[in-house]
Amino acid sequence: MTSQEQPKPGQRVERLRRAAGLSRERLANLSGLSATTVKFIENGRRSLTLRAAQQMAPHLGVRDLGDLFGPSVALSLDGRVSHPAVHEVRRALTAWHIVLDGEPESTDYLRGAVDSAWQTWHTSRNQRTAVGEILPCLLGATQRAARLHSGDARRESLALLAQAYHLAQGYLAWHGDRELVWLTVDRGMTAAMDADDPLAIARASWFAAHLLRSVGRGDEALERLREARGLIEPRVADSGPEWAEVLADLHLCAALTRARTGDQGAWSDWDTARSIVDRALPEGFVGLRTRVSRPLVDVYAVMCAVDLGDPDEAQRRAHALDPASIPSTERRGRHYVELARSADLEGAREATLHLLARAEATSPETVRYSPVAQDMVTRLCHEAPASIRAEAVDLARRIGASDL
Repeated sequence: MTSQEQPKPGQRVERLRRAAGLSRERLANLSGLSATTVKFIENGRRSLTLRAAQQMAPHLGVRDLGDLFGPSVALSLDGRVSHPAVHEVRRALTAWHIVLDGEPESTDYLRGAVDSAWQTWHTSRNQRTAVGEILPCLLGATQRAARLHSGDARRESLALLAQAYHLAQGYLAWHGDRELVWLTVDRGMTAAMDADDPLAIARASWFAAHLLRSVGRGDEALERLREARGLIEPRVADSGPEWAEVLADLHLCAALTRARTGDQGAWSDWDTARSIVDRALPEGFVGLRTRVSRPLVDVYAVMCAVDLGDPDEAQRRAHALDPASIPSTERRGRHYVELARSADLEGAREATLHLLARAEATSPETVRYSPVAQDMVTRLCHEAPASIRAEAVDLARRIGASDL
């Protein structure tokens, strides 16, 4: 067989899936992908990325990724864009500070520092660079406080340390060091449980669920979210808005987790989250760290519709949502990426490019480091009509797309 007759990567995925006796839905569930993603990889409407191949390979009985990509494709382990601050964040996460002396920072100071860091994440156009600069010191200060404080101050320091780990998880999620992300999840959950703080534990469960879903362990993610809701729900009626905020966020995470596996039950969790926000949170409320708000609930509706493979529903849900109302620059950039995914599902390449350009103008690093955005831009460079291909190539160069 000549190289021209070699099956394409998507065709290889389909053959191996059928040989393994798996439906698309089952492979998607096992791999942490949506059924629509698997379908579009198989029919060639989406490129097979290295990340997707790594997620599917164990369930297809593949040990050598060449079995998916074919002999004519060269794979580089260095191809994924990584942020320059990763090295210093890694050092901060793996510095154990065995010997400590002096006085720790006060919990009031640390709370202000953590809140400021989250505010930076949500308001900076280049949030990864901005947060990457402050994360090492923030991790060091909160780690130190958790060791040196005692009593209630230690418990509060531990809850703030958990938040620092959560921010580190958000920063690291797209930078390719999966083991380091697992470390932030484990450390964040341990700190929250040592704090014996239900809100901190619930937040840590939310972050753990996102990672579990991303590695194909959606059922475990939903179980962790159910447990966390059990901690929060009984106290929502008699507590402040922060409790309702966290409960709504847990339901939103469950909705997205279900949608990623093609489960229409996602809308039940989404409806519950919307009801909590409408009923229990003041008008105009925006969570300081979570950004839970009425606009964010609508953002999740668009995400769920896209992951369920329903671009018409995604566009319907997005119709009345003004992106300027989304109270986070990072989430606004991701919303444009989701709209681009919706256009991509319909094969509307001009709209896909336009929306990716809007995402890049809003939050350049969201597009530069998002695997799905990089994949769409790369495909546009190869597949878009000649009338817009030069624009696609220009965007790809701006965001550092590696496969032109």
